[in-house]
Amino acid sequence: MIDFKPIEKERINEYKSYYDYTGGLGCELNFVNGYLWNQEYRLRVAVYRDTLIKAYFRDEHRVWGYCMPSGAHVAEAVEAVFADAEERGQRVYFAYMTGRERDLLEALFPGRFVYDREPANQDYIYNTGDLATLAGKKYHAKRNHISKFYRIYGDDVRFETLCAHNLADAMQVMTDWCTENGYDPQSYGEMEVFREACRCFDELGLHGGILYIDRKPVAATMGCAISDVCFDVMFEKGLRAYDGVYAVINHEFAKTLTRYAYINREEDLGIEGLRKSKLSYHPAIIYDRYCAKPL
Repeated sequence: MIDFKPIEKERINEYKSYYDYTGGLGCELNFVNGYLWNQEYRLRVAVYRDTLIKAYFRDEHRVWGYCMPSGAHVAEAVEAVFADAEERGQRVYFAYMTGRERDLLEALFPGRFVYDREPANQDYIYNTGDLATLAGKKYHAKRNHISKFYRIYGDDVRFETLCAHNLADAMQVMTDWCTENGYDPQSYGEMEVFREACRCFDELGLHGGILYIDRKPVAATMGCAISDVCFDVMFEKGLRAYDGVYAVINHEFAKTLTRYAYINREEDLGIEGLRKSKLSYHPAIIYDRYCAKPL
């Protein structure tokens, strides 16, 4: 079997060396995200002949999905995946594939796989300038929503970028969001992920923002760069009691990210309300995902 191991934050740059980050846009390149969600999704990695293989595990031994290998010997690594799956008594299943990865797999193994598009896992990618300015007719409703928010709360509103002195306030937003939505902050999985992000904020090169109303933290957001051209928004939480809070923190945070051409706001998880919200910001790119099963 392939010797898969959990992602280690000290080795993130090593993992990244197996991928081409030139113009990178997709979350498959974000090993910071992979590290933070490591325990929640049981993501594991292995190096095989100078090629990196990622896999998502159901438990300690069963894999529910492999990722397309990346590196110097992709074809050999795919064959190793076939052997690994057979030893585990499973069939190969490749998940979260990009269009480029799908095309590569088909070129290397023509006619051996069937491919399905996975709409719930596609990334929504936006022009940073669009989110930072909200200019033009298509963003008229967003501008009105934000204007209403500032009319109600006015001078009580303050936005700050995240740093050591306000990370505790970001954690408070997450705690309050859990309570508001009926989750136990002590057991909700994303809570521990966010806590680790705060603990390793500087070490992982994270960047974020927090919104206050009359000194109360009401929304927080956080992410990191995927590449020189794209930033990944990994967390965004706001309190529903403050109508418009998501539109405001989205807009304010985007204004701090103008050195990147694009903002990746990740997938919609098949949740209709989330899909509608992401589409309402008019993505520049729908970054398709595919799965592959052997015939």
